[in-house]
Amino acid sequence: MSPPAEIDAQSAASILSEVTGSEFRHVRALAGGETGAHQFLGPDGRPIVVKWDTTPRGRSLRGEAVILSERLRLQAGWPVPPELVIDADDIRFVIQAFMPGSPPTRIDHELVDQLLALHARRLGLAEPQDPVRWPTHLITTLTTGGNGYCLHASLRSYDDRTRSLIERVEAFGRSLSVDDFVSQDVVHWDLHPGNLLVEGNHLEAVIDTDFVLVGDANFDLVMLALTCLRLECSPGVSSRLFDEAFEHLDEVRAKAYLAHLFVRLVDWPIRRDSRVDVDFWLDQADRLLTI
Repeated sequence: MSPPAEIDAQSAASILSEVTGSEFRHVRALAGGETGAHQFLGPDGRPIVVKWDTTPRGRSLRGEAVILSERLRLQAGWPVPPELVIDADDIRFVIQAFMPGSPPTRIDHELVDQLLALHARRLGLAEPQDPVRWPTHLITTLTTGGNGYCLHASLRSYDDRTRSLIERVEAFGRSLSVDDFVSQDVVHWDLHPGNLLVEGNHLEAVIDTDFVLVGDANFDLVMLALTCLRLECSPGVSSRLFDEAFEHLDEVRAKAYLAHLFVRLVDWPIRRDSRVDVDFWLDQADRLLTI
């Protein structure tokens, strides 16, 4: 996930208004993540979510993700926000509907049922013309790091435990082949509780589909199982999520997904100076990752 493009929100509102001929007004930056989400008021006065990117790679990936996100919404029935792309010179804007609800503070079996039903609907949803970046992208995050996330340098310089983890992950990544990760699902790539919006016990929306891609949907289940370790769960929910996540994975994919996620989950709090979170995820890596 690339970081927010180098343009301030007021300038973005002005450019968007100029290119569309309609007024867009910035309200606030939305909390969480690094994808630069902002709440705007659209021409009709209703709230929308606006993101933008000026990098060639980011513009391309966001365009591909909008196509796949719309497929999730229209063909698989996912409650993802409707999206459209607006281009202005070297800026790509992604306009999203503002969805109701708030992230869950507790994961119960009813919510898991809804998520697993959604999971089943996006299996095999890729089409022949879709770019398949998944295998190379995944292996690269293990061997050298991601673009703005999964940074290896932070782990290498933090302490002995993080240095040991990243050295083991890199060695493991170099042993992998793209042929280990062939799949034709649509993957959210960042499916954690913070990107779920609920009202009561009902899942209202799955958000932050900026970098949806073609790959192995089981990856999302592994991420969901891991990240729910930091949230209160009903009895049996955590073990159920782990069982569902790993049931259909061979050893290579299971280790690769865990390795990627532990780099992601340790890098993030290092760069936010949260020792408690770093130690928590290192402890989980010691428990779950054998490479």
